Amino acid sequence: MGVHKIRYVVRPPGACPKELLSGKGPGGACEVDTDFVAACAMGELFQTGGGSSRPLALLFEELLVSGGKELIWKGKGPGRGKEMRRAFSGLFGRFFARAYLSRYHDFAWFMPIDGDPTNVSKRLRVSRLSGQGTELPDWICGSGSGRVAVAEAKGTSQASNGTGAGLPGPIRTADGQLKGVVVESLRKVAGEERWTAVRTKGWAVMSRWGVEIPPRDAFIYVLDPDTPGDPPSAHERDDMVQDIARAHVAYLLAGMGFSEMASQLLAEHVAGGNRAPEGAFLGSDGEASATFLGVPVGPLGVLPFPLDRARTLAQTMPDSIRFVGVDADVIRRALAGQRLDARARRSEGPVQIGADGLLYAPIDRVTQRSWTI
Repeated sequence: MGVHKIRYVVRPPGACPKELLSGKGPGGACEVDTDFVAACAMGELFQTGGGSSRPLALLFEELLVSGGKELIWKGKGPGRGKEMRRAFSGLFGRFFARAYLSRYHDFAWFMPIDGDPTNVSKRLRVSRLSGQGTELPDWICGSGSGRVAVAEAKGTSQASNGTGAGLPGPIRTADGQLKGVVVESLRKVAGEERWTAVRTKGWAVMSRWGVEIPPRDAFIYVLDPDTPGDPPSAHERDDMVQDIARAHVAYLLAGMGFSEMASQLLAEHVAGGNRAPEGAFLGSDGEASATFLGVPVGPLGVLPFPLDRARTLAQTMPDSIRFVGVDADVIRRALAGQRLDARARRSEGPVQIGADGLLYAPIDRVTQRSWTI
């Protein structure tokens, strides 16, 4: 972090603080100290975000009304003030939508859509339809059973977004987003390679908050329009799923700080650092044979130090440090261009292993192990 310059504009000029005056008028730039910004952000989270420093799974339980089976947030819901509740509902809506699509539609792999076009691979991309001005959806998804979809998550804390006669406002927006994009495959047509629209399922998933004050039920609202294009062949659809799966693994690696490996799996270079790879295994219930490449994660994200230091830290911060890793065999197969298959999910309280081979577990449940490609 450090001090940076940023363009400064103020209207009217008389509102300019003395420190930023240049002569009789405002200066052209001001300083931004990112360390100070980070400290302010922490204060804002403590004041408006519930005040928890616990992992997300425990944070959810802390923010929910206890003693019942319904998903009801305490009080008016996470955050204080309309803008913070809107932000939390949007962020949590993304989490819940992904969990819904994984649990109930068996989607194992999610690649974020970011830009027009978003290149999944050299032969698959997602683009905005010509003449459409809608925002792009959140993901392109693949399942172990060979299905492909684009998906948009919505979250809302508004009571008006109920199950009335028409579609809730966020779902109408999501429907437009899904109908405004096209999944394209690079096909050879008349001896030339051309981007060709291929039809996929679309999923719009909205989670409406249930809150304690005033009493309001929670619900998930789902819509499933198709995207335009020709139906892909079985072989083409399988290739699409594999491309999505490899991109999914790549973005997991990039988020952990393994940019070099991630770049080998994506159509574009991934910027970022390269931390030393560390392996670990889950020493229980038949999982000891699998090695996971991963990182320690604390309340504020990936921790910048090795697993042994994270384990020591965890002794002074009970229930606050997790290990997140990807099955090393999945990584090897992805790097070698071999087929990726969805595995059986494991969901046992704090230990979670996804169909993509992603392990999420308390750090005291894993043991370090050497790892090589």
